[in-house]
Amino acid sequence: MHIFAAMPPRKTGRPALALCFILLMACCRPAAHAATPSPDTSPIDLQHTSWTIRDGAPPVVLTMAQTTDGWLWLGASSGLFRFDGVRFERYQLDERDERDERGNRRAAPLPATAISILSAQPSGALWIGYRFGGASLLRAGRLRNYDQRDGLPDNAPVWGLEPDASGRVWAATSVGMYHLDGERWLAAAPSWGLPLSYFKTLMRDRHHVLWAQGELGVYSLAPGAQRFRKASPDSGTGVLFEVPDGSVWSWDARHNQLHRLTAADRGAPGRQWRLRGDVASLAFDRRGDLWVGRQAGLEYHTDHGVARTGPHQGLSGNAVGAILEDREGNIWAATTNGIDRFRSKQLSEVTIPDNGGRTPLAADAEGGAWLGRFHATGSDPAVVTALWPRAAIPWHNLMTCAYRAPDGVLWVGGYGGLWRKQGGRPRRIALPSGVEGGQINSLVQDHDGGLWAAIATRGLYRLDPRGGWEKRGGKDGLPEEAPRSMAGDDGGLWFAYPHNRLLQREHGRWRDWGAADGLAIGMTMALHLHGDHVWAGGENGLALRQGSRFVAVTGVGGQAFPGISGVVELDNGDVWLNGGAGLYRIAAGEIARLARDAGYRVRYQGLDSADGLEGNAPLLLPTPSLVQATDHRLWVSTTAGVFRFDPSLRPAVAPAAPVLIRSVSVQGQERAPVAGMRLPPGTDTLQITYTALALAMPERVGFRYRLDGVDRYWQDAGHRRAAYYHNLGPGDYRFEVLSSSYDGVWGGQPATLAFSVAPTLVQTWWFRSLGAMALLAAGWMGYRWRIRRLVHQMVLRLEARLDERERIARELHDSFLQSVHALMLNVNAAVLRLPTPEPARVMIDKALQQAGDVLREGRAKVRGLRSGAGTADLAAALRMAGDHLRPPNGAALQLQVEGKVRGLHRLVQEETLAIANEAIANAYRHARAARIVVELHYHPDELRLAVRDDGIGVPPDVMAAGGRQDHWGFPGMRERALRIKARLVLSSADQAGTTWTMTLPAALAYETAARRYAARNA
Repeated sequence: MHIFAAMPPRKTGRPALALCFILLMACCRPAAHAATPSPDTSPIDLQHTSWTIRDGAPPVVLTMAQTTDGWLWLGASSGLFRFDGVRFERYQLDERDERDERGNRRAAPLPATAISILSAQPSGALWIGYRFGGASLLRAGRLRNYDQRDGLPDNAPVWGLEPDASGRVWAATSVGMYHLDGERWLAAAPSWGLPLSYFKTLMRDRHHVLWAQGELGVYSLAPGAQRFRKASPDSGTGVLFEVPDGSVWSWDARHNQLHRLTAADRGAPGRQWRLRGDVASLAFDRRGDLWVGRQAGLEYHTDHGVARTGPHQGLSGNAVGAILEDREGNIWAATTNGIDRFRSKQLSEVTIPDNGGRTPLAADAEGGAWLGRFHATGSDPAVVTALWPRAAIPWHNLMTCAYRAPDGVLWVGGYGGLWRKQGGRPRRIALPSGVEGGQINSLVQDHDGGLWAAIATRGLYRLDPRGGWEKRGGKDGLPEEAPRSMAGDDGGLWFAYPHNRLLQREHGRWRDWGAADGLAIGMTMALHLHGDHVWAGGENGLALRQGSRFVAVTGVGGQAFPGISGVVELDNGDVWLNGGAGLYRIAAGEIARLARDAGYRVRYQGLDSADGLEGNAPLLLPTPSLVQATDHRLWVSTTAGVFRFDPSLRPAVAPAAPVLIRSVSVQGQERAPVAGMRLPPGTDTLQITYTALALAMPERVGFRYRLDGVDRYWQDAGHRRAAYYHNLGPGDYRFEVLSSSYDGVWGGQPATLAFSVAPTLVQTWWFRSLGAMALLAAGWMGYRWRIRRLVHQMVLRLEARLDERERIARELHDSFLQSVHALMLNVNAAVLRLPTPEPARVMIDKALQQAGDVLREGRAKVRGLRSGAGTADLAAALRMAGDHLRPPNGAALQLQVEGKVRGLHRLVQEETLAIANEAIANAYRHARAARIVVELHYHPDELRLAVRDDGIGVPPDVMAAGGRQDHWGFPGMRERALRIKARLVLSSADQAGTTWTMTLPAALAYETAARRYAARNA
């Protein structure tokens, strides 16, 4: 619940003016009038985050509420705001929100900006009251305003809005109580038992009892009752609240007293609270602890005492005007300059005097720890005392390592100093001669009680139990340089050196471990021994010894855990790491799985500043930076200080917060996300903003999104709360966005938004159809033009060939044949002079007869060259060819003619006839066909010739080779078809006959068409 500034009642005819004066005095009152915190009061030990006006937070917030969807609502004198944990936004129903996609008005805007009360309802609705009169109901994005026209008093502040057990809504105003009857507000009748006076607070408890507090006392309305009952006279005149034990309390602002109005549930003992000084606001949290807002800061009252946080501790402003606990347990405090959030943190800081961090740690035997030259108890809060006085030289106060030996002795090393503490006061141990100013990196004790000290730039030394120092570096196989870190247990000693090198001393012998054994972590800065496990943490990651090798430990997503300076394995098998980016926890089950699969990437949880950890793990010094105390709590040293926490008290894994799509931006203009919204034509760039209403740690919430039709897979947005798309086209889309929990677990249902992009004129289907038709028409016209060009070129070639044939015929007739005929006449004249019985005459006569045959054949060829073949009947020529080629016992040729017979171009007819002759000849000679059919089709678009037989078919090898070897019939037919641009197809199957099909366009085949095309394109 939230409780804002409690004001004493004012009996005046101008309550608004009086209220403004009181608020002004509350905000401007000097701090000397408030309760002054004692100097030894500690600040509130909770995770604290503040937002000021510079961060967008509204100033002087007087009321806060959280609706069921997760929004944090803030009511201020400057208006209504809401907050999602990342961004503040003023809530106003502007033109974008007021009108739907069709432009119809959806709701009225806020009637005023000075807000006095916000009341969130379980239904998700939000009641809003105003300081100068009136109220509003915000529900499902629609706003219903009420003012004096609806029955509310004019210019009277509304300080409370709450329904009773029957659902009747009541309003507490400065002139009395009102209730809503349908759509009209009615003043409380005398039968309700309420006085006509100033009322300040309304509250409904867990038993559905409605409580009202005003200047004349506190009144309650039980479920089913029709009359309010007045509480005891000393019930106070300030505010009301219910504490977790079920009791109802009243704050008496006049007398600075708390009054308990009802007993706690189940007879629980009540806690006593003592408040002094001016109180601006009050609230009880779910633990029953009290939060008090004052003019100079915020107080947190618990059984352990009072903690205070003011502007000097980071509070956003001075006076705290409103306090609210949200559903996640966060405490929100509104100040004069901003908003603050307090939440529980897993780690708490242990304050060390005169120390800025980088403190070596060692656990004591009573749950506390030694922190360099200080000791901290295990109590809450920890009590820190110095083990020895501060040195005059600041350099000598810097401690670099701490070690608690198995015999309980504490050893602390620093720059040029070594201290030993057992029982009483610590004493300083003199270092070996010549190394007085050295830096001690690490300490460890062996089985014989000797203390090994690694002194930087000096080497490795051992302190004998009898008190003598011996340098061991450079002896017994040990390097000359000092190890970076050391560890030891019953199994022996381990020393870490640069460049992936470890030395293990076991049974008096040294074993060298290196890169060949799986070490790949660079400089080892932390060694931890636990049972059979040997952990090595370094600058580049973490390694675990398994058997005779070290295995690299890598987290999911490739997390290498760099910069580790502290490792602790708990008794339950969990491993904690202090690394460069925070604390990491690897569960025991993940370690067990790694033992089975060396390449397994472990899952892990991280703790960082969101959990109360400040600073980073120290890179080189001090050592160690992470230890476990005897009470099982872990102590952590960072560059910012020392922290401790209980690893067994991990917060429950919270589910992923619901995702809300906030806006759709097109060309820089935001639009409200409405399902099925239609974006304007030409929209190709889009920004969709979204958020997850998780207020505790919004910086840990991750997002994934995808757009159907664009994204094939989920897009990982990290913590970004906006999606960007470019080059979108028109169509229907569906956007989905999913959020993760604080621990990175994805779950829940994604938020969705279906929308469409309207097409531009050139993107409409009918425009594209017209365009496609125009393109097809252009293509068809281009194709026709191309065909005409080809026909024209073909006709010209045919005419040229015919002209050439006629020229050759003329030349043969006029020269060659005439010369041959003249020669024959001369020879014949000479033969007549020879005697008849002359044998030579007989031979010459025979030669002349042969020459006459040649002459007749030549004349026939000339006739063929000059003949008008285009006018001859192709069908008759085919019949003659069939009769000529048919063998004595062969089947008669069957001729089928379809279509109107047309004259063919002479060359086309010759080539067609030659192709048919070859096909008919093959059918008679090779196919053994019983039936041969020639089909001649005179179609308007083409000439088609088909020669079919039912013979044995063409062998597959002949088909594959394109003809028989050394036979030129098939190639000749194809050459003739190519010559006249005809398409010739052979189809044949074994024992299924053969079919030759030739097709030729009409423009090339028919004489009249060819001449027409030629004339048109000449």
